[in-house]
Amino acid sequence: MGQFITETLITNGHLELNNIPFGNNVAVKIIIIPKANLEKMSFPGIWEATKQISGKLCEDITQERDDR
Repeated sequence: MGQFITETLITNGHLELNNIPFGNNVAVKIIIIPKANLEKMSFPGIWEATKQISGKLCEDITQERDDR
């Protein structure tokens, strides 16, 4: 069976797919992957949100890598 990828919205807890290339009454498996809001994932935003974390994460990661 082939694969088909499309984008849609979940509205009031319901998912509706239109114009898909499969016949009626076909068993399918649905994988839902939410789209990321890239504006909320900006590096300046991440730096601002994480600047209160004590320690130096990059140094901890480097040390852990060197220990292995």
